[in-house]
Amino acid sequence: MTGRVFYAGLELLDHQLRDRSGRLCGNVDDLELERSADTGELYVTALVAGPGALLQRLGGRRVGNWLERANRLVNDPERDRNLIPLALAARIGPNIDLAVDAEDLATFDTERWVRDHVISHLPGNRHRAPE
Repeated sequence: MTGRVFYAGLELLDHQLRDRSGRLCGNVDDLELERSADTGELYVTALVAGPGALLQRLGGRRVGNWLERANRLVNDPERDRNLIPLALAARIGPNIDLAVDAEDLATFDTERWVRDHVISHLPGNRHRAPE
């Protein structure tokens, strides 16, 4: 298997994610790695983003785990909210451009829930909750 060789910690971690329209949709908080059975080399298979992911990386496991559990209560339990397959990365540079819309990412589920259940009920907002 051939692919681009780069310093994953330098070229991926903490970089801004943008959807196909150029809208900001999070940061890369961690990486999912897989070891090749043939060569033993590590490959990046997914970008980890979303609530709790950065706290887990920085050692705040208790709060990170709490955020993970809270997110599971309000989101689709079948989707892993934190993982974005590296195959969705259209371009890796100063920003990581994804080949999908932000709304299609599982990491957007929490933002959608907060928008629909919290922000939409605040006086003066311009968003109406779906009925």
